[in-house]
Amino acid sequence: MKKFFKQWRPYILFGALFSMFINVLQLTFPIYMLQIYDRVLSSYSMPTLYAITFAAVLSLIIMATLEFIRARLLVRCGVAIDQALSRDVLDNIVKQAALAGSPPQQATLRDVNVLRNFFAGNAIFTLFDIPWTPLFLAVIYFMHPLLGIVATCGAVLLVIFAVINELITRRPLNAANIVNGFSMKFVDTASRNAHAVRGMGMLGGVIARWRGFNDTVIKLQTRASRQAGFIQSLSSWLRQSMQVFIYGAGAWLTLRGESTPGSMIAASIIMGRALAPVQQGIAAWKNMIEARSAWLRLDVLFSRPEVPEGMDLPAPTGQVSAEHVSFVLQNAFILRDINFSLQPGESLGLIGPSGAGKSTLCRLLLGIWPASGGKVRLDGNDIFVWDQEKIGPYLGFLPQDVELFSGTVAENIARLGPVDSEKVIAAARQAGVHELILGFSAGYDTRIGEGGLVLSGGQRQRIGLARALYGTPRLVILDEPNSNLDDEGEAALVRSWTHLKQQKTTLVVVSHKPSLLAGMDKILMLKNGQVVMFGPRDAVFQKLMEAQTRLKAVQ
Repeated sequence: MKKFFKQWRPYILFGALFSMFINVLQLTFPIYMLQIYDRVLSSYSMPTLYAITFAAVLSLIIMATLEFIRARLLVRCGVAIDQALSRDVLDNIVKQAALAGSPPQQATLRDVNVLRNFFAGNAIFTLFDIPWTPLFLAVIYFMHPLLGIVATCGAVLLVIFAVINELITRRPLNAANIVNGFSMKFVDTASRNAHAVRGMGMLGGVIARWRGFNDTVIKLQTRASRQAGFIQSLSSWLRQSMQVFIYGAGAWLTLRGESTPGSMIAASIIMGRALAPVQQGIAAWKNMIEARSAWLRLDVLFSRPEVPEGMDLPAPTGQVSAEHVSFVLQNAFILRDINFSLQPGESLGLIGPSGAGKSTLCRLLLGIWPASGGKVRLDGNDIFVWDQEKIGPYLGFLPQDVELFSGTVAENIARLGPVDSEKVIAAARQAGVHELILGFSAGYDTRIGEGGLVLSGGQRQRIGLARALYGTPRLVILDEPNSNLDDEGEAALVRSWTHLKQQKTTLVVVSHKPSLLAGMDKILMLKNGQVVMFGPRDAVFQKLMEAQTRLKAVQ
């Protein structure tokens, strides 16, 4: 976070500079009152009254102008924070979520909002004003040491209350934030699986589980608020009482002839100004804790060593190789010593029982996950270290569970980038979904997702296939692409492979259906994360048939 803070430092420094002048000008009114009582009322001098009134009004105008500029400056600081962090935070969150076995990400875009609101809100003014409390106390000491002692005692007690407030609220508030995060993720999961929840009578269990999370959050927040409220009440009582003490001390000194009524009133006003930031800090303590926690979470997010940006590489042709590739997750081998290669335009059918590691291998081939051992290479280059934003347009991927984004059909096919109508229609035709899309209410401009058309699983899969084929991908990987397709959709799927072969696109298809792989050039069979068979399609299928024949003969 330090590198980002350097970008915002000018805003903070100028905000602090303006705060210095603002706090000095806060002495305008007490000094004005002191002059009124000790000079004007005793001398009946109208010129003096005019002069000090003009000076006071001018000072207050300058102070108001500086406060306005400071507020605008910090609003700009909040905008700069959002612009500097939001994209990188989202980028890191998505990258972390895509990694296998990655822990739940603590930092979110909400943390950016918390920081932005903190720097652009009133809470940070308290931090700017508190350092000037000693200045006000020094002025009171200058009027009389006893008045300074009374004001200092009040400030020290308020600081003690602030520290106590921090100690007793930090743990429950942090715990509440963590539990609330679990609760929000749980609700999001339940919403995504609403049909299963309703269809299998799980709603009662979902509500009970959520209520457990929510009750814990309320309990923790209530405890923190109750304790903080008690400390804040004591602080408010102390501040009001300090006015009594300062007036009493001032009156006692005036009666003894050691001070004046003007000093008594001025000291009271200055003390109120000195203690105000401390009490405001106690009131804004929760915001400060949230901002600090957000800062720490973002600092952890950005503490990962940056991967140096590699040099630009030429567009790939689609030559793929796996060189002794292994993948370990939670100390267990998912893939072990995988070796094969594909030339541009070749197709590979990936088969094997469930849990064999087929989907894991797909993610390694795309560079989504790093290999634990060995290398996956595209045109001889390690695909994992290739800049995903640069290599992405040359890759196509259709996962088992297809998720489309809120937006139009065209925007989804164009991968949420600029919509090239010709490329979108070409990809839809290649996927055999063009006529289906034209049947929608607004064709390619039909909105899907939240607030839009609800698609069936087969429709999502066919549009997802068009998204995978968008542009001119050199490597296309389809993971169970026919799981939700009818005969028409499956026929369109197989036809798309012919076009891919014509444009020399390397194709990898995962399927449990041997008939779907009849057009593949090669077959790779995985079992328990290891290669059992690999070779030309006919040769592998012949070996499988012979193995099945021998097994039947034994039985």
